[in-house]
Amino acid sequence: MGRKFWVLGGVFAVIAVVCSNVPAFAAEAKLGYVDLRRAFYEYEKSKSYDKDLNAVTNTRSDERGNLVTAIRKLRDEAELLNEQARAAKQQELDAKITELNEFDKKTREELLTKKNDMFKEVIEDIQAVVINIGKTEGYDYILDSRNIMFAKEEYDLTEKVLVELNKPGAVIPKPAEEPAKPKQ
Repeated sequence: MGRKFWVLGGVFAVIAVVCSNVPAFAAEAKLGYVDLRRAFYEYEKSKSYDKDLNAVTNTRSDERGNLVTAIRKLRDEAELLNEQARAAKQQELDAKITELNEFDKKTREELLTKKNDMFKEVIEDIQAVVINIGKTEGYDYILDSRNIMFAKEEYDLTEKVLVELNKPGAVIPKPAEEPAKPKQ
């Protein structure tokens, strides 16, 4: 019984020491947060990429419309033909439908790849600016606001990030990879 008492007392002592240092740590740490969603959508490069993606989507939609019109025309023509001619027209129609399906698949893949590449580049730019602000202004932590349940607005760095991102002629530094720390 005495040994359990000392072990339990030791555990409580460790917890008390750890908990007593948390407020001191929190008072010394410099914290900030960024609304990543807002930074993404208000970044001019993101807006430009969105316009480009919409232009490609509209172009592909027009091309698809032309294929669909050609298929409808072939169907209408096939209805007016005799059985033997209709079979030949059906092969042409099947080939056009296959072309449409391949076009749809290729277009989806192309647009998805383009969107992912654009998204990745924009996120990397935002991350680079956040890291730069963190390092130059001595922040210990800069968090994504989606993971914060409550924070004072004074810790919101989103506007500062947007100003850096949208500076005319701004070159966004890519964060240098830090060398791997040797294992001890």
